Amino acid sequence: MTSLGDEELLAQMRSALDRVQSAAGRVRERVRQSRTTMQDKEHLLSVTVGGHGELAELAFHGDAYRELAPAELADLIVKTTTAARQEAQRKAMAGAAVLSADLGTLGTAARGAGSVEELVESIVGAVTAAGDRRREPGSRGSQA
Repeated sequence: MTSLGDEELLAQMRSALDRVQSAAGRVRERVRQSRTTMQDKEHLLSVTVGGHGELAELAFHGDAYRELAPAELADLIVKTTTAARQEAQRKAMAGAAVLSADLGTLGTAARGAGSVEELVESIVGAVTAAGDRRREPGSRGSQA
C-alpha cells in the first residue's frame, strides 16, 4: 500500500468514520420503524411489537379466545408476545450483522499491520471496500 500524507490519511479516516456512522444510523432507524406481528397457531390472537420488542398491538380474532381459561389465555398471550419479540430481535440482529460484517475485517487488519500507518491504511481500505460493495447493483447492502 502506498504511504499517504497525514492530511490525506486523516481525511480518509474521517470519511470512513462518516460512512460507518451513517450506516449505523440507518440500522437504528430501520429498527425504530420496524414492526413484527406474530399470530398464535390457533389464530386466536396476534401480537405486534416494535423494533425494540415493545408491545405495540394485541388483537383478538373472533370470540374463540373467550372459551379459554384465564391462565390459558394469559399463557397464550405471553408465548405469542415472546415469539414476536424474538423475531423482532432476530431482524434487528440481521440488520446489525450487515454493518458488523463489514467491520469484521478490521481485526484481521490490526493483526497484520506492521505499523500504525499500515493499520490506518488497512482500516480505510476495509471501510472503503465495504462502501463500494454496498453501491454495487445486486449487493446485499443496496436493499432496503
